[in-house]
Amino acid sequence: MTKNKDLQNDFQKTIEGEPLSLSAEVGAVSIVGKYLKRFIYITGLAGIGLFVNACTATGYVASEPTYVESVRPERPSALHVWIDGDWIWSRHSHSYVRKEGHWQRQNQDRAYVPGHWQSTPQGNYWVTGHWQRDNH
Repeated sequence: MTKNKDLQNDFQKTIEGEPLSLSAEVGAVSIVGKYLKRFIYITGLAGIGLFVNACTATGYVASEPTYVESVRPERPSALHVWIDGDWIWSRHSHSYVRKEGHWQRQNQDRAYVPGHWQSTPQGNYWVTGHWQRDNH
């Protein structure tokens, strides 16, 4: 019987002590949770900032850069069309850099619309050339 009473006492002490250890664990979890929420919030804001920056990768210039014609390589086949070079905005130099032209196999039922400069009150920016569905 004494063993049974001792076990009951040990069990009772364990049960009574549990809320204290549980509250300490809950406190630690809430502190970690608080900082985790802050970390997720800051990381989310940084991600949104990077996304917006990547979407606005077009720069405005007061005047269009000068174009220097390069040598056009030989046409690979009659199925290829010449794609004029494009201007690409460099965030490092804050200027447009020329991308050389190339031969590309023509897309079926599509026509190539060459890139062009667009003028706005903010300045000029380059609209990249693209393939467009041919409406014939």
